[in-house]
Amino acid sequence: MNSSQSKIFGIGLSKTGTTSLARALEILGYKTRDYLGISRYSAGDLSSINLDEINSNDAFTDTPIPSFYKILDQEYPNSKFILTTRDMDGWLKSCKKQFTQKQADKQNTASNLLFMDLYGCTVFDEQKFRCGYENFINDVLHYFKDRPQDLLILDIAAEEGWEKLSPFLGRPIPETPFPKSNVTQIRWMKINDIIDIARLAGQEILTAYELIQANRTGRGKHSTRRSGPVRSLLEKTSYMVRGGAAGIQKAARRKAYNIIIKRLKELNSGIPVISPLSGTVPYSQRSKWNHFWLVDPLDGDTWLHDSESVFTVNIALIEDRKPNLGVVYAPSLDITYYATSGNKAFIVKSGDTQECSGPHNKSGRVLFEAQKKNPASMSKALMICLATEGKTDSAPPMADTMEWQTAGAHAILHCAGMKITSHTSGKELTYNKERLDNGHIIIE
Repeated sequence: MNSSQSKIFGIGLSKTGTTSLARALEILGYKTRDYLGISRYSAGDLSSINLDEINSNDAFTDTPIPSFYKILDQEYPNSKFILTTRDMDGWLKSCKKQFTQKQADKQNTASNLLFMDLYGCTVFDEQKFRCGYENFINDVLHYFKDRPQDLLILDIAAEEGWEKLSPFLGRPIPETPFPKSNVTQIRWMKINDIIDIARLAGQEILTAYELIQANRTGRGKHSTRRSGPVRSLLEKTSYMVRGGAAGIQKAARRKAYNIIIKRLKELNSGIPVISPLSGTVPYSQRSKWNHFWLVDPLDGDTWLHDSESVFTVNIALIEDRKPNLGVVYAPSLDITYYATSGNKAFIVKSGDTQECSGPHNKSGRVLFEAQKKNPASMSKALMICLATEGKTDSAPPMADTMEWQTAGAHAILHCAGMKITSHTSGKELTYNKERLDNGHIIIE
């Protein structure tokens, strides 16, 4: 065959930052395929790879590319090779988590044969994986020992990135931070933990809401926790001492925020937070963040004056400026929307979980009608989430939104097959912009 078209081959083994490299190559403008996979395997036989994919793309990472780098070098002259590496302990720990018997049973025969060639086993064995890794690295270094210009060794886990990759490929360094995708500890976080945090914080807001509504009416009918037609004198006194409705709402918002921050740090202390209550972080600092939380402990605060107002607690994890997971919880309605990247979006109403896939959900219809009557009374996040139930007209083009209002709902919307775009650029909304307001946004 001997194609004259040069390519970029990421030849690092799985769990060495191959997904991060793929995203970095995409940012640099290369048409990239991560993890081609294989349907048949024969060592040294290039027909094991889908060559149509090779010929129609610019760059490649992960299985099965590392197993065929020598023959790919021969068939695609003048190509560049990138060997992603990682400290042994971290790599072994990640492999132990990933390459279980369950995973081996799910893999096809070809993939298991490839694993046997690399490691001498299909299920994680520390000694065999250690030897396989060391033998592979040494083999690559020996093969390219007289061609250093064709091989880049990149340790993404050790913070190596654009400063090495861009010059190697002759591309300018992008302004965006180097992607850190598929970070093991972050991937291990459970969406149910985030849901629990949102609900716990939401109860603080709900308590304040019930107290304010009960005080407004002079009756306890708005409160699900209090009995009797009239609140006690002690409760009335407490209400006034705490600063009335505005003071109670402010205090509840701060307490909810503190709960969220404490619990998120317990899950992963290394992920920073952006929130209307977190204080200003200079863009020069936060622009380098690959992962961060966007938190709004109270989205929709018109219930100081409107008893029908619907408010939410919003939590989103941003990865490389895109929402990776999102939770939007409406405490007064006991409704939770949630989604994680690569999965479906769901709504939970009073313990009943449904996929966000159409306007069949009763709660969605009720909320939709309420929002049409008074759109200002509903949180921005909830307005967006309504679109995931098949009501694309239920969240009209919006202005005056902040990143913490849209991010969680954006993650949910994305998993339901939709997107939020900027009216100005026409591109999908991204996060951690220099200005944290979104401008005019459109749901598609």
